[in-house]
Amino acid sequence: MIDKALIVNLDATRTKYDPKGAASVVDALRALVAADKARGLNAGLIDLSDAATMKRYKAKAVTNPKSERQAKDAVDAVYAALKPDYLVIIDGPDVIPHVTLDNPVPKDKDKSVPSDLPYASDAPFTSSDAAKYAAVTRVVGRIPGITGAAAPDHLIKLIRSSAAFKSRPQKDYSPYFAISAQVWEKSTEESVNNIFRSKAIKVCPSTGTPGVARRLAPLSHFFNCHGGEVDPQFYGQKGQQYPVAMTSGDVAKGAKRNTIIAAECCFGAQLFDPSWAQGKLPISNAYLEAGAIGFFGSTTTAYGPEEGNSAADLITQYWLINALAGASLGRSCLQARQKFVAGQKMEDPVNLKTLAQFVLLGDPSLEPCLKDGSRSKAILAAIDDSAARKTRRIALTAAGKAAYDSSGFPGKKIARPPKALHNLVRKLARKRGMRAGSGDIEAFHIVGGEDYGREMKSRDVQQSVIVVTNHRRPTGKRPEGLPVIEVMVAHSQDNRLISVADYVRR
Repeated sequence: MIDKALIVNLDATRTKYDPKGAASVVDALRALVAADKARGLNAGLIDLSDAATMKRYKAKAVTNPKSERQAKDAVDAVYAALKPDYLVIIDGPDVIPHVTLDNPVPKDKDKSVPSDLPYASDAPFTSSDAAKYAAVTRVVGRIPGITGAAAPDHLIKLIRSSAAFKSRPQKDYSPYFAISAQVWEKSTEESVNNIFRSKAIKVCPSTGTPGVARRLAPLSHFFNCHGGEVDPQFYGQKGQQYPVAMTSGDVAKGAKRNTIIAAECCFGAQLFDPSWAQGKLPISNAYLEAGAIGFFGSTTTAYGPEEGNSAADLITQYWLINALAGASLGRSCLQARQKFVAGQKMEDPVNLKTLAQFVLLGDPSLEPCLKDGSRSKAILAAIDDSAARKTRRIALTAAGKAAYDSSGFPGKKIARPPKALHNLVRKLARKRGMRAGSGDIEAFHIVGGEDYGREMKSRDVQQSVIVVTNHRRPTGKRPEGLPVIEVMVAHSQDNRLISVADYVRR
C-alpha cells in the first residue's frame, strides 16, 4: 500500500539533466522514501514513462513529456489503482506539465491558465474548461526544479529539505511577515486578521527592497502585492508610484528554512525559466531554494477587491489557516479549494479562474505545525495516524463532490444578451469609470453541478453572468508588466440583475 505517490517522468528527467543527473534525483527520492517511512508514511516512486510500471496500473506510459493528456491520464490511472493520500509531482512543468486550461476571463489577455488543478480531480481529461475539474478530491503538490535548468541541484536540495523536515510547535509559526501594496492596505488587514488575529502589516511604500530582506525571519509569510509575468519582483503601489516591494534576491538574503508562504500576487507561482529574466529565479523558486517548505500562489493574473476580501484574498488565507491549524500543506490546499468552491459563487468567471490558477509548490505531506497538544500522550499514542488520514480522505472526497454538485458554473457564451440587461450592466460599469465598450463585455449561460442544475430546472429559472473587463492606460511610473485591469461581474436570473462583484488585478 502506497500512502504517498512520488510521480516522476524519468525519461524527461534524463533529457533535462542527463542520465547522471537523473540518477542523482532518484537517489534523493529514495532517501525521501526512507525518511517518510520513519515518519509513518509508505512512499513510492512511480515512473510515468516506464511501460512496465504503467502496465501494472492498466495505463499507457507517457511517451511525450509535453503531452498534458498523457500526463493527466497516467496520474489518474495511478490514483485509481492506489488511492494514495498524497500525490507529489516531481519537478517543474518542463518535466511533468501543468494542464493548460481555458482562461475564464479571456478579455484580461491571459492566453490560458497553466494549472495543477486537474491532477487533483477525478474528472478525466476531456476538456480544457476549468469547471470540469472543480470537484476537487485529491491532495496534490509539486516539488519543482528550476525550469530549463541543466543541473538538478535545486530539485535535489528541495527533496532533501522535505526529507529532513520536522514539524514544529504552532507558536513557531505564529510570528508572521505580511506586506501589502498601500492601495490594498485595508483588504490585507482583513485577510491577516482572519489568519493571525492581528491587523499588523507592512505596506509598500515605505517597506520595500532591499531593506525588506531583514524582515523575512518569521516562518509565516503573506503577500498582497502586484506581480508581473516572468518577473522576479513583487511591487507595491501608492497612487501612481509602484516601488519594488521584494525581489528574489531579497528572499535569498533573508528567508529562513521551513517558511510557508501565501502570495496573492499575479504570477506569484509562475515557474519561468530564469534565463528569461536575466538569470534571476522566480520568487517561488527563490523561497524554496532558501529552505521554505511550501509556497501557495498563482500562475497567472489574479484578482481581488480594492477593499474587503474575495477571490485571491480568500483562497490564500484558507490555505494558510489550515496549515497553521496542523493540517499538511497538501490537505490545506485541498480544503482551501473545497471551501472556496462551496462558499463562493463559482458561476463568477473570476472565481473559477482563481480556483484554477492557485497551485501548491512543495511536498504536500509536510505538516508545518505539530498536532494539537491538548490531547493526552496516551490518546495520541493510541491513534492510528494512517487510518485517521484515510478516514479524512473519504470525508474530503465526499465534500469535494458535494461542493461541485451544489455549485453553478459559467457555460456557453451568449452571443446577444437581452438588450435591457446588457444596457443596465454597461451603465453600472460606466458609473465605475469603466469604458464598457462592446468589445469589453461578455455574457455566459450558467450551468450547474448535479444538485444546482436540478434546482434551477425544478424552479424553471435561467441564470446568466455578464463580465465587463476594462484595461486602463497606465499612468505615472507603473512598470510595463503591470497592466491596469478591472473586472465587473454581474449576475442575473431570468434577465433580472441580482448581484454585482468588482475586482482589480493583483
